Amino acid sequence: MSIKRYENIDINNLTFSRSGFGEQQTTQTKWFATRAIVGDVANSVKISEKYRVYQDLVNFTIHYTPNAKMIVDNQNLYSIKWRNHDWRITDARESNDRMSVKLLCYRTDPVTAV
Repeated sequence: MSIKRYENIDINNLTFSRSGFGEQQTTQTKWFATRAIVGDVANSVKISEKYRVYQDLVNFTIHYTPNAKMIVDNQNLYSIKWRNHDWRITDARESNDRMSVKLLCYRTDPVTAV
């Protein structure tokens, strides 16, 4: 059984646009701050011949609120800031009694040369 703890997180709105050159731009705007139960933190590194790719996974459990319902319904429009890193939501699971929502989030750092 893993140890879980409450930690502060920020929920961000994501806005997608294109620059004049056609590059995709993502703008993050802080929506609200909350506390979540953080658990199952996993860090990994994948090394190929030329590059290292760091990938992290974490579970955040938050209370079921109207804001949480919006996040579950539109996961691609929100991100989470925790430990000064941005985390994207990959899976959202509502508890059967609708008391909480578990968000599985990932963070992939840029590719780094070996």
